[in-house]
Amino acid sequence: MLYSRFFFIICFLTIGCANRTDTSSDFKHARGDRDSISYYDLKAQKKEYSLQQRKEFATKAFIKVRHKTADSRFGRLLYQKNYLHLLLGEYDSLLIYDKTMNSEHIAIDPNVLALQQYLMGYYFDTIDQQPDSAFVCYTRSKFYYQQVSDSIGMGKALLNMGRIQKKQNDYFGSKETLTEALTFIKEETDADTYLSVLDRLAQNHRKLQNFEEAQALYKIIIPKSQGVDIITYKNNLATIYIDLGEYSKGLKILRQLSSDSLVNESDQKARVLDNLAYARWLSGVDVNDEAFLVPLRMRRMVNDQLGAIASYTHLGEFYMGRQPNRAMVYFDSVIDISRNLNNPRAEQEALKFKMQLAPQNITYKNRYITLQDSLYASELKVKTQFAKYKYDDKLKQESILRLEKEKATKELEASRERTAKWAFFIGVLGLLILLVLGYYLYKQRVRRLKTQNRADRVEASYKTEAVLSQRLHDDFGAGLHHVMLLVQSKSEPEKILNELDKLYQQSRDFSREINAVDTGVNYKEALYTMLDQIKPGNTRLLISGSKEIAWQVLSNVTKITLYKVLRELFINMAKHSQATIVTLNFKKNSEGIEIRYSDNGVGVSQNKKIIKNGLLNTEKRIEAIGGTITFDSKQGDGFKALITMPI
Repeated sequence: MLYSRFFFIICFLTIGCANRTDTSSDFKHARGDRDSISYYDLKAQKKEYSLQQRKEFATKAFIKVRHKTADSRFGRLLYQKNYLHLLLGEYDSLLIYDKTMNSEHIAIDPNVLALQQYLMGYYFDTIDQQPDSAFVCYTRSKFYYQQVSDSIGMGKALLNMGRIQKKQNDYFGSKETLTEALTFIKEETDADTYLSVLDRLAQNHRKLQNFEEAQALYKIIIPKSQGVDIITYKNNLATIYIDLGEYSKGLKILRQLSSDSLVNESDQKARVLDNLAYARWLSGVDVNDEAFLVPLRMRRMVNDQLGAIASYTHLGEFYMGRQPNRAMVYFDSVIDISRNLNNPRAEQEALKFKMQLAPQNITYKNRYITLQDSLYASELKVKTQFAKYKYDDKLKQESILRLEKEKATKELEASRERTAKWAFFIGVLGLLILLVLGYYLYKQRVRRLKTQNRADRVEASYKTEAVLSQRLHDDFGAGLHHVMLLVQSKSEPEKILNELDKLYQQSRDFSREINAVDTGVNYKEALYTMLDQIKPGNTRLLISGSKEIAWQVLSNVTKITLYKVLRELFINMAKHSQATIVTLNFKKNSEGIEIRYSDNGVGVSQNKKIIKNGLLNTEKRIEAIGGTITFDSKQGDGFKALITMPI
């Protein structure tokens, strides 16, 4: 029953693969071309045809593509052909085409290779009776399923690997493999396979005499099972109770199963009836041999040789105390079948009972010891082989992962190099753009500043002209008018001469003010002389820090501007401040020179802009050379100014 279920899984996967890999374009092409690959491919998949017809269709499809190994349909069509060879029992053809699929020169979809290896695992396990080859195929199937990220396929391959390990008495290895299968098979997506894995784990626990763990698993399995599978799981639980000697629990389950209609319709009926008879006999109930013979006949009718071994063993045990010779005959039947099936453990179990019946028989003992040694060596070899297969698979996986990692690393490095090159190119391009833009903005700013400076200088010259014009009108013009009146009135010549002399002195002072400033080595003395001439006689001038200034390094523009700015300040001071003390503090800094002006005059309130309005021309002069001037004054608290100028 279990073999048929695994075979059903193969059929399901096969049909599923065929359906998934057909494309809509193939189907449309098949309807239009009755001699196309797709046409025969589709017909080979239809169950309405016999297996022989389907194989013929598959062969025709494959013939058309056999020389086109690069065609994506090559592998799938070859797998479909192999699948039909298996169903028809054409094992020679299956083996030949399997070699074709595993050729290194043919690239086939890993999903198809996974199905092919799964198929061959079934063949070697069930038909050819080569568990080690079957284990290798299932291992390869798991490998290919892993490549396509098919967790369900990986879980089913591991389930079969664990089943083979258990069959070869590698119970610990089987537990490890089945536990790994549970990481891929989830109850939510594939409940039947999930419960089947738990059942295999429980059977391993039973063989290892971990009965509590086995019972705990069946308490999980049975409530979630349905259909024919629940019969198998309940029967397995009953055998655990029989092993533990809890016959009443086992009998309760088996009696329920024997009356279940599903049991009569399944291949589990003989197993249930045989276990029921065996449990009743062990519990002390009087049982006749017919209770054992009925399930034996059922098993022989379907050629269930493994089941026959169990029936003959139970009959032998049943007759050991009643008819020893008859018991010997049944145990001999067990030995014959065991040798045919190459099942030395079953033969060893039968010999154990025969030694109890004939303890003096040396032949039985020698054969038993030989089998014991052979089984030990065989099981050790099997465990080593299975461990090696899994280790080799692990190395293969690690090798592939390492190669994939190296490939990914190289691609990442190449991508980083490309990114770095583009980043460098973009960076250089961006830098060039910034430099060009910066240069352009700089030139624009210089042009704008030059224009602004020219405008400021023109404006300053206009204001200077206006001031000079006003002074000529107010001072010199008024004096001339007064002299003209004196001449008209025929005043005394001496008086007229005195007025003319005053006008002459005013013209000299005026000329001195507007003439060019001496910016040579005598600049400092000329500056001090000018300041001393402008300040009122009762005003004291205090100058500090002038020795720190390297006057010879100052530009001519700075010297002239400083000269005229200070002159304007002192003229305003002389006219408006009534100051008695004026201080000038010179200081050199990293950007140029700093001059602090301060007087103790009457100052000016913030709402009166008389002084500041008179010094607008001064501000323009300072700003024109990149300097600054700030004023600070309060009514009755003197007047202060801070001047900064570049060298």
